[in-house]
Amino acid sequence: MKGNKVVILIVVIALIAISAVVGSITLFFQNNETQRGHASSIEGIVAKKENARILVISGKNETELKGKTEEEMLEGVKDAIWFSLSIDQTQSVREFDRVQVKYNQIEKSFPGKASANSMKILSDESTE
Repeated sequence: MKGNKVVILIVVIALIAISAVVGSITLFFQNNETQRGHASSIEGIVAKKENARILVISGKNETELKGKTEEEMLEGVKDAIWFSLSIDQTQSVREFDRVQVKYNQIEKSFPGKASANSMKILSDESTE
């Protein structure tokens, strides 16, 4: 009888420990900004494409950007970010596409630098 009580006590302690671990992990992911969808985003035009990165500029259209140097493109612009892309993202985007890019962290420079979490090409939506 004494052995059964010890086994039950061990099982109860193990269940409490497992519940505490699962609860802690759940709490972490609920409070973690990157897990709750607090990614920032920018919508703009792909002004330049170089290797596996793109320069997205918000607030200007294709005609204002075509044929200009990077410095001329950035004149009078508040939001401009160089994004590192995955291979799939790189292959799907072209210069002067209108895109929405989501990202978590950005280097505080101008233009900023960030890795794209996701990218949606908005240019295709207008043709549907």
